[in-house]
Amino acid sequence: MKPNNLIAHRAFVASPETNARARQQALNAMPPLMALQDGLISYTSRGHLLILGPEDLIRLVADQIQGMASITLLAMGSVSSQEDEHLERALQAASHLTPIYLPFASLDGWLGAFNLRVTTPGGEQINPAEVSAGQVCFDLVLDLNDQPVLSAELSPPGYFHVGPQGDRLVDALEQLSGMVGEFEKPAYVQVNHDICAHADRGKTGCTRCLDVCPADALSTHTNTATHDAQISVDVHLCHGAGSCTTACPTGALTFAAPRPQSWLDRLRHCLDSYAQAGGERPAMLFHAEQTELDLQALPAHVIPVSLEEVGALGAEIWLSVLVQGATYVVLVTDATTPPTLLNLLQREVATTGRLLEALGHLAARISLMSAEQLSADLPLLNAQLEAWEGLPAGAAYPYQGKRKTLNEALDRLYEQGDGSDDPVALPNGSPYGQVLIDQTDCTLCMSCVSICPTGALRSASEEAPVLAFLEGDCVQCGLCEQSCPEKVITLEPRFAPAAGVRGEPRVMKQEEPFHCISCGKAFATQSTIEKISKKLEAHPYFQGDAAKRLKMCDDCRVRDSYRELAADPTAQLRL
Repeated sequence: MKPNNLIAHRAFVASPETNARARQQALNAMPPLMALQDGLISYTSRGHLLILGPEDLIRLVADQIQGMASITLLAMGSVSSQEDEHLERALQAASHLTPIYLPFASLDGWLGAFNLRVTTPGGEQINPAEVSAGQVCFDLVLDLNDQPVLSAELSPPGYFHVGPQGDRLVDALEQLSGMVGEFEKPAYVQVNHDICAHADRGKTGCTRCLDVCPADALSTHTNTATHDAQISVDVHLCHGAGSCTTACPTGALTFAAPRPQSWLDRLRHCLDSYAQAGGERPAMLFHAEQTELDLQALPAHVIPVSLEEVGALGAEIWLSVLVQGATYVVLVTDATTPPTLLNLLQREVATTGRLLEALGHLAARISLMSAEQLSADLPLLNAQLEAWEGLPAGAAYPYQGKRKTLNEALDRLYEQGDGSDDPVALPNGSPYGQVLIDQTDCTLCMSCVSICPTGALRSASEEAPVLAFLEGDCVQCGLCEQSCPEKVITLEPRFAPAAGVRGEPRVMKQEEPFHCISCGKAFATQSTIEKISKKLEAHPYFQGDAAKRLKMCDDCRVRDSYRELAADPTAQLRL
């Protein structure tokens, strides 16, 4: 598939050397990542260390550690070896320390604030830190158990699991010696509850962020004011992996700094600087800071961009970079990428590829590669996308939140591509699609409108009951489906390439308003009155002439009831 006739191709004249110089100028034009950070989180470690594991190992390891304010040993499991020489050496090691032999109950926390609970013979759970360390928490934890007691893929700061074989012990001991004092890190992620699609009115919708956090830093808590569940970020556990921000379909979860709008401006400036220096057919390669790349080994037109983590930017940024003239975007993972993040990126790249194909582009314009395979895979990608090189940069547009920015990028790419206007089906769980409504039983109660977090479902008229739907804003959270009292809503995950289908509200159902038979005020729909009348036809309050109250507004209904009671005080006894 090739670009359509809207794109004028031209011969490329820039040499690899020119592209390389332009790339370096583009990278120099980007400010350092940490210069864009603010809102720091502080940790305080006084050097009180807890070591968990088999008694022989915790004794032997404790004997190798210096510079700690205190060391507490908790014996867990069987000894690692029954050899006499080994046991004798273990008993002599750290002889000044007496291990705790009480059963392990729980451990949570982070650097400077680890809470340990052990169980007494009487069944009470106690915190031994106050006795053994002289403070309410332990500062550091060294775990020598076969399986870690804290199982998050990204461990809390200050927690080290080296396992019984101790392959990582030397590195852990070196790090422990430097983890006494005051430490800071950025407050990576923030939540905008106003646009979060997680829950409302006791209904649970989107859980995409909870499903992908490798640090277990996300949870739900109950808002005391609304009594609804809300997403909460534990800033002390968060590593800034970016899984949640990439997975979040509404943009409710974003990096606090640098913000997405800063990243978009930064990347556009980078591409502009590259072009101004004579560089041609640029491509971008996103990688985590810790990923080691050989810049000289990359093709000269590929611009590497270092992120806090490779998942820090989502599809709206990836696609906006293509709009800005990049041939492709490559996301690079390595051996340190958490499996949860890797799985998420694979799904997101696959879904974004489906969108690109529907727009008439090659899915490979957004690709995922491992650092180990770059040298082999990049040349293949360059050959595959040769027809897409040299696309003109589109006009810049402001960042307007995740969803609006995404739709803007999709509209621009639709203009460049030659895809069909026919919608394409997407897998369940995709944050794109439409809402289907059974018009026969819908009463236009507008419960779906009031609970929709993105405004995809909306009332289209102040004068008459009209339910409208904007597909481009629907994230398929399911809150409308769950809240519908008539159970007439279903979801259909799909992608509509045509901007007119995706970007224009369409009427789902409309009726003439029902007017109060007493005062004439419009207060409901005809279908609502009919349904209520049928449900309450046997209720004693609405018998005889009182049945007309069902066709009155609230105010007139109350007045009519009082008039009846004034005329016949015993009427209330018949209810």
